[in-house]
Amino acid sequence: MHLVLFSFHFANVDFFLTCKTTNQQDGVFLLPACCDPFNEKALRAARGASLQLPIVSGNWCDLHALVTRYGMKMLAGHPESSSDGSERTHVLSKELADSLMSESLCLVLGSEGNGLSEETVQACDLVSIPMEGIFESLNVSVAGGIFLFMLQPKQQTYSRSLTP
Repeated sequence: MHLVLFSFHFANVDFFLTCKTTNQQDGVFLLPACCDPFNEKALRAARGASLQLPIVSGNWCDLHALVTRYGMKMLAGHPESSSDGSERTHVLSKELADSLMSESLCLVLGSEGNGLSEETVQACDLVSIPMEGIFESLNVSVAGGIFLFMLQPKQQTYSRSLTP
């Protein structure tokens, strides 16, 4: 799975770089307004994870060219699913994750402050994390970690044993 980050602060970029490295993911694409993953603070916070996987920076045209070239399905984390019955909105579930296992995925996450751009919302299938209670969304690092875990290939999800 490829991860796309839009307008991220270094603290969130380092978290995702570390997660992507530990989950053996394919790469990270940084859209404009993301911090430089090689600046001193990001390198220190990510403990070198930015040196362990492919990182590409570019604009939407560059991303669209990569998605088209490699036949990826674009998903975007979104705080709520649409109630309009659209086939482009989904709630994250085991069933959804299982149905996507054979596809090459590209997951787009927006910043906490600005969220997803309208261009992202139009280009991607939206996926939300089901939530109950008074809160409407999660911190993007927490939500992204859940997405990465749920959407990773099964052999990675279940290959780790909890017993010695």
